[in-house]
Amino acid sequence: MQDNRWISHIIPLSTAQEIREYVELWVAIGQTQLQEDREDNIHWRWTADGEYTAKSVYSIQFQGTFSKLKLLPIWKAKVELKCRFFAWTLLHKKILTANNLIKRNWPNDPICKLCGTEPETPTHLCKGCVFSKQVWSNLKQWLGLTVLDIVPMIGSIHSYWRKCRAKIDKGRRKTFDGIMIYFWWNVWKERNRRIFQNKSLQPRQVALLCKEEVEQYSWQGETMGVVPVL
Repeated sequence: MQDNRWISHIIPLSTAQEIREYVELWVAIGQTQLQEDREDNIHWRWTADGEYTAKSVYSIQFQGTFSKLKLLPIWKAKVELKCRFFAWTLLHKKILTANNLIKRNWPNDPICKLCGTEPETPTHLCKGCVFSKQVWSNLKQWLGLTVLDIVPMIGSIHSYWRKCRAKIDKGRRKTFDGIMIYFWWNVWKERNRRIFQNKSLQPRQVALLCKEEVEQYSWQGETMGVVPVL
């Protein structure tokens, strides 16, 4: 700081942002008074005691950030843990559908393997595809969820899921969330079955697999109105 020698470590400046920061630093340094009889002291502002910790560094990365997606119910759904992780990835639109593979420059067919007509995206695959709609229609009928027929299948997967669960009694929502996740999960598995095994099932068969997984998770005794129409 003596004789403003710090300036030589900053110039030249090339952008308006650098000039603004330079002026702010100049003002801050101009207001600083050194006390030669005291040792320097470093105080870490992100902890109460001023001590540096790796945890505080990690936490500060997320200061001021937020997510509009309300996904807490996903982690409480009555479904296997691997399916919860899949649902979390799906709702963030991060599963490796064709559009996301293209972003990674991976060779792929951009058309949905289930309907064969529309570009494959997470939203299309698990909500907009005519094949997926047929699977969901069967599930709603078998599991006593026809009250959801009035919910329009528009918008994102997240918004449709939230609108559907709002129609379900609070005491049954964890069960419903599990049913919805198993629906997404089995649609995804059918997509992969067609790509990697060159095999395919009909919508009714995929719906039956969903229903079986719901029942295998010991939900058949709950009051969701399960009606096995096969």
